[in-house]
Amino acid sequence: MKIKHIAALVLFMITCDVLKAQTGTNSISSTGIMSGTGMAYNLVNNEGTKGSRYLFDTWVKGYVTDNKGNTVNSENYTFNYDKIGGALLLSQDKQTAIAVDKEHVKNFVVYNKEDKAMAFEYVPAIDATHYCEVLATGSKYKIYKLTKTRFIKADYKNDGISSSGNKYDEYVDEPAYYVVDAKTPAPQKISLKNKAIKQVFATDADKVKAFFTEHKDDNIDEAFLVALGNYLNQ
Repeated sequence: MKIKHIAALVLFMITCDVLKAQTGTNSISSTGIMSGTGMAYNLVNNEGTKGSRYLFDTWVKGYVTDNKGNTVNSENYTFNYDKIGGALLLSQDKQTAIAVDKEHVKNFVVYNKEDKAMAFEYVPAIDATHYCEVLATGSKYKIYKLTKTRFIKADYKNDGISSSGNKYDEYVDEPAYYVVDAKTPAPQKISLKNKAIKQVFATDADKVKAFFTEHKDDNIDEAFLVALGNYLNQ
């Protein structure tokens, strides 16, 4: 019964439009996604290419929570995330995958090589195409990281006198950070700058000041922002 319930949830999350957009036979049975269905994905870059369009270079374990609060969690499924297209990819055979329809996803969790959980949510108010990673969450604030990835083709030039550009193709991540205050749920974009951070968290100015004093020697980076978010949510 549990397997049938999981299969039904997966079937519910995948729309016909997604299936039609993929190549090959996209058959789904009452027992779930059949082996070999969906679209083939090669997670390994061509030699010399830097970065990746995918979050991981292999298929990883995880689970999905649909928009009704139901959890899809099965050892039969593995996941990855396409940072360019913004698709959550679900695979049964680690060779082919189906893109899960965002309209039916509340959030998902995937586990990296260190077995650390990475949580993502679909937040259309921030971006209607990509998922956002949840860096900190609590009763007062949520901090999100939105990563968009660009492909830059090799553009090396040498006219015999000078050279420019790179000899390699590259995927470049471009992260952006957002804060959601529980009292004013509209997301606020934030830069990793002293002034910008203090402005976004102005309602907790005293606590922010105390945190900055305690961490005066720390770099103001992503880890700093996460630690501040967790501190303010205490």
